[in-house]
Amino acid sequence: MTTERMKELLSAKDEKITVEFKSCTNEISESVYETVSSFSNRYGGWIIMGVKDGGSPVGVNRNAARDMKINFITQLNNINKMSPTLYLSNEEFEYEGKLV
Repeated sequence: MTTERMKELLSAKDEKITVEFKSCTNEISESVYETVSSFSNRYGGWIIMGVKDGGSPVGVNRNAARDMKINFITQLNNINKMSPTLYLSNEEFEYEGKLV
């Protein structure tokens, strides 16, 4: 991810068929998993956590980020939760002083 690409994704202000904003700051909401399922059945896409609807960054709590990533990956690789299991890119990005 580059700053230019993140700016492009957020500046559209609207979610699209391949872009979803999730305001998750301290934990992963159930709607994230619904979006993962939806994206995996279509074209893939970007789920950007720490961003409110409209593309406004609120940031992910830095103290919670590590556990959020571990829990997210664990859930996606749990055959009892997601079948088939998914492999995806999961990265932290600093944007306008906020972790997304």
